[in-house]
Amino acid sequence: MKHMRSAILFSSFLLFGSGSFAQDGYRPDTSTGNAPDTSRGQRMTFKWAPTGLLLGSLTLQGEYHFTKRSSLIANIGLPLQAKHSLSYVGQSADFRMKATSFLAGYRRYFSRRRPMAGLYLEPYFKYVHHTSEGEGQAVLDGRATTVSFINNYNAFGLGVQLGAQFRIGKRAVIDLFFLGPEINSASDRFSAREQNFNRPWTGDEGQKAKRDVLEFIDQFPFINNRVNVVVEEQSRTVRASFRGALPGFRAGVSLGVAL
Repeated sequence: MKHMRSAILFSSFLLFGSGSFAQDGYRPDTSTGNAPDTSRGQRMTFKWAPTGLLLGSLTLQGEYHFTKRSSLIANIGLPLQAKHSLSYVGQSADFRMKATSFLAGYRRYFSRRRPMAGLYLEPYFKYVHHTSEGEGQAVLDGRATTVSFINNYNAFGLGVQLGAQFRIGKRAVIDLFFLGPEINSASDRFSAREQNFNRPWTGDEGQKAKRDVLEFIDQFPFINNRVNVVVEEQSRTVRASFRGALPGFRAGVSLGVAL
């Protein structure tokens, strides 16, 4: 939560505090006899990214336009539960996911024709905290059993986004971010615990549970062969952890209004 309080304060600074230097930024062009484009007086957009719902996040974005082709960007993702099914030892496991995130970036548009519109390049910094819980079925020593899962993921990342923003009418905005490679400093902690059983695992049961977890983790690229796995036979739990650099990719769409 300490990280998120700092992120929210920084977001407020990006969106509102930059007004002090915006006086020297973009101004409407009134030198021609044509009627002025009313959108040129707009300096901010507020948007919502529906794709964030897939990972359990209500994602809101603010953009502050301070020169002809430059903007500051701040995104905040608020946790909102999403449900997904993943495969665990050949069977469906149900997961409940939530994500909290913050992103700050500087956006440079290639076009001068209309503010906050056209193709852009956006270097950015982001923080993500993602949690999930779930249950699945497994077989240990010939007996069917229920396994509960808990996963915690944290990452700080840097990336460069290529995208395009479209203005529809005077105020409607569609922001398409389609190519965003990034690198993250990430950590992940995953645990799988057998439910409703009243004795410790035997050595064979622990090794079978470990193989099941490794098979599950093998679905996820870049992490699958870099995890540390520990079997706790007394508590009937397998724990897997990861820490290190992790590549990523950002893509999606947001919808909003310009003010």
